[in-house]
Amino acid sequence: MILRGGDKRQARAGILADMTLPSKLHSDDEGRACTSHAARLARPFGTILYIALALMLGLSLLGLAPASAHAATLAQLKAQLAAIRADSEPAGAAYEDATTELENTRYRVKQTDGRIKAQTKKLATAEARLGGRADAMYREGGDDGILSFVLGSTSWEDFVTRLDYITIIAANDAALVDQVKVTRAELQADRVQLVADAKVQAKQAAVLKVRSDALEARLASKKAEYNRVLAQIAAQMARDNPGHGSFPPGPNGMVFPVRGVHYYRNTWGAPRSGGRHHMGTDIMSPRGTPVVACASGTARPHYSGLGGKSITLTGSNGWSYYYAHLNGYAIKGGHVKAGQIIGYVGNTGNAAGGACHLHFQMGPHGSWVNPYSYLRAME
Repeated sequence: MILRGGDKRQARAGILADMTLPSKLHSDDEGRACTSHAARLARPFGTILYIALALMLGLSLLGLAPASAHAATLAQLKAQLAAIRADSEPAGAAYEDATTELENTRYRVKQTDGRIKAQTKKLATAEARLGGRADAMYREGGDDGILSFVLGSTSWEDFVTRLDYITIIAANDAALVDQVKVTRAELQADRVQLVADAKVQAKQAAVLKVRSDALEARLASKKAEYNRVLAQIAAQMARDNPGHGSFPPGPNGMVFPVRGVHYYRNTWGAPRSGGRHHMGTDIMSPRGTPVVACASGTARPHYSGLGGKSITLTGSNGWSYYYAHLNGYAIKGGHVKAGQIIGYVGNTGNAAGGACHLHFQMGPHGSWVNPYSYLRAME
């Protein structure tokens, strides 16, 4: 439809009239208008606030989630190590039991052998005295000589004295004969016991060899898995503790001395060769497993027939640490840091031919204490 000029002006006026707000509103219209206007204004601010809160929550989760995940992962990895170690416990316990039984038998053999030597000497002395008395009686004419001695008394008191003397000699001779008899019987019994113990010892040595091989095989089968998990723990710790090393000290401030799969139990005071008692803890581990410094200090490698290739570490904390039966050294000596590799597990010294392990001792100022509880705290 075509509009004329006046119609166009009216149409424009009508349109403008429809778009222009009334100059005055009724009270209910005013409330509805204000509420509607406030709602329109609040809607953008509410959206912005919601987005801000969501961003803050997201950032918080991004900051906390990795740390929580790291902690969970580290705990899981340590649990895996504990499970791997537990897998070797039956074989390790069987080996330690066999070792104790064999050492007890060896100690009995040593004690019996010592008694045999002492009784042999005692018997030789008694027999020599008994032979001397028999020779004297023969030279004195036997009973006639004794009778002549008694009858040769010059007075009654002399007669009583000589008779008492003869009685004493006879009693001593009888005691000497009894002593020889008893000593011979004890000597014979000890020799029988020695033969029996030697047979038991041979059987126990064979059992120990079987159990030693079983333990070494079990530990070797878990070596790769243990090292893999250990490497993951080291990487995790390095990320969580930058600049503090991959193997931070345990709760007692010391680092566990063997870095690899291992087994040990409390053998403090257990019998050992030569009548000795165990003054440390034997940590069983495959040959070549790294051995590390428990604490920072000064390390001194040395060798002895008993401990083989050994290291004495004098810690800066005032404690001393002794590592024995090493397969080799990783240092020449001097200052070392806690966690630094200083040697490798072996079976040198009097452990030759047996299962590879680290004999470990520790104590303040060289006064050795039972390491077992300390080692547990280090793991």
